[in-house]
Amino acid sequence: MSPTVANVERAISHRINTRIAIFDGPYQKRLLLNYSVNLSDGGVFIETADLLPVDTMFAVKFKLPGFDSIISCQARVAWTNEPALPKKPNLPSGMGLSFLDLSLKDMHAIRSHISRGGLVPTW
Repeated sequence: MSPTVANVERAISHRINTRIAIFDGPYQKRLLLNYSVNLSDGGVFIETADLLPVDTMFAVKFKLPGFDSIISCQARVAWTNEPALPKKPNLPSGMGLSFLDLSLKDMHAIRSHISRGGLVPTW
């Protein structure tokens, strides 16, 4: 039996602790300025007190340290870490976002950022 795409992607998707600013949000006129806690080529967890409902879709933009271009894609709120009842107590209040239409170029930039020396993968 051949592996599914999701299983293959999960196997190669590393997640690192990193701090990058995340801009934009579900409303074009509202600017979010939140910071990521960890990042993978499949999504990002952002620290925020302004939690949105699961399955909310919106645009995100961010710039990786050491890269000139801005990464821009649609994202979906996959899960939330609420302060009163956290799913992951080791993380702050925030949201796990899944990237929906990340370009191949941007995926390579994220993977390059992850693979640079000195960054510790988390699983």
